[in-house]
Order: sequence, then C-alpha cells, then structure tokens
Amino acid sequence: MSRLDAFLKNTGLFKARTQARRACDEGRVLLNGTPARGSRTVHVGALLVVETGDHRVEVEILEVPERPVARSQRDRYL
Repeated sequence: MSRLDAFLKNTGLFKARTQARRACDEGRVLLNGTPARGSRTVHVGALLVVETGDHRVEVEILEVPERPVARSQRDRYL
C-alpha cells in the first residue's frame, strides 16, 4: 500500500511529491470519483482522475510501485 501523493510521484504523473500533494489539496485529483487527499492510501483497481492545467488523465491503478519507476515501465502501473 502507498500514499496517493507518493504514487503520483512514483508513476511520473507529477515530478515531485509536494506538487502531487498540492494538486490533491486543490481538488484536482479524484480517487474513485471523490476528491482525495495526498495521505489517502491507493489500492489496485481504483480509478484515478488527475487534472493538470489543460490536461485530464483518467486511469485505473493496475499496480502500486514502492519506488519511482522508469518512464518505459509506467504503463504497467496505470
């Protein structure tokens, strides 16, 4: 299990955990359809929506990495 802000950083959706936490605090990250705080625990199968500027990413969590993953391996997790 992993915190949402760490998951967002480890999968490359955000460059830093502080950016991920800020996006959560601003309501730009939804987990299973509800706004999620950075401290929330993520689970396999959860639906994640991230809004960053003019982009909207909607993905299902396939696996939860404990460490940052290589760019070529990111599709394994989302």
